[in-house]
Amino acid sequence: MKMAVYGAGSLGTILGALLTKNGYDIDLIDVNEAHVKALNEKGAKVIGGMDLVQPVKALTPDQMTEHYDLMFYLTKSTYDGSALPYITKWLKPNGILVTGQNGMPEQNLNDVIGKERVVGQITGWGATYVEPGVSKLTSPADLMIFEIGEQDGQITERLKMISDILSHAGTAHMVTNLIGMRWAKWTSNCCFSGMSAIVAGPFGDVLDNPHAIKCSAYIMNESMAIAKAAGVTVEIFQGADFANLAFTTEKELNAAIPKLIESEPHRNIRTGMLYDIEAGRYPEIDTTYNGMQCKMGYKYGVPTPVNAQVMTLVHAMAAGKLKIDPSNVDLIVLPKLPTE
Repeated sequence: MKMAVYGAGSLGTILGALLTKNGYDIDLIDVNEAHVKALNEKGAKVIGGMDLVQPVKALTPDQMTEHYDLMFYLTKSTYDGSALPYITKWLKPNGILVTGQNGMPEQNLNDVIGKERVVGQITGWGATYVEPGVSKLTSPADLMIFEIGEQDGQITERLKMISDILSHAGTAHMVTNLIGMRWAKWTSNCCFSGMSAIVAGPFGDVLDNPHAIKCSAYIMNESMAIAKAAGVTVEIFQGADFANLAFTTEKELNAAIPKLIESEPHRNIRTGMLYDIEAGRYPEIDTTYNGMQCKMGYKYGVPTPVNAQVMTLVHAMAAGKLKIDPSNVDLIVLPKLPTE
């Protein structure tokens, strides 16, 4: 079986390296020519939560010549427009695209690739691109968890096959409520990735800042309200039971915050949106994170004032209208709640 990781950035490099190490023939595909060159010449180097140097085969999209049976798709949603033509060209007619993107990527991919060829995969760990050929695992190695599911909730033979493959790069779980698991991870991303950009630091800076974590709680609450309006049963994600943390009073909010802090073990993750802003690239805020929460809230008639403020601040940072500074979090105004 011919396999590839398309979008071999920080996560994709680690995934490809581990699968190669465990005997799989897999190509690492990325648009970053310097990164591809370093991977081929020096191997994939993983630091942080793992110490590994693994020879791999890497190429740019323009160097693709073979059709693939299975592709792990890890490109940021902002690059779908340039990436998907290569997927449609080089994925076999009966091939499988496993999307490990954040947010709710399946519908967009269904429209282009075909629903029958798209499997959802939720990545429960973080990594950072350090330099060409080098990725830093920013989560503990024992928390490298993959949640995978068919869109119709069935446990199929191909899902079992994908689970077996991913078990050689971490812990793989097959799920029957993909949208509910996606929603939980999406909520976590909006709570902590969006706020990581605002505080200009890792998730730990969000967890340790009283106002920032309070903002995260409000974001979580807005997400749960949208899920309820949409009829989605939100699953427990890595111990985080967001549905049971929803609040309507100040007292309930204060009770929810310690549990929200406990739900996030990935203190060292620094959101890719912040790296994008620093590098002059436009972040995924609209297509994947808090901006998408606002769109979903509008669709289902649920107010999203805190998500909207996060989106506005990230827009301003990306446009250079607001400096990258931890004090930006103090610009977020939280709605008042009844005390009881």
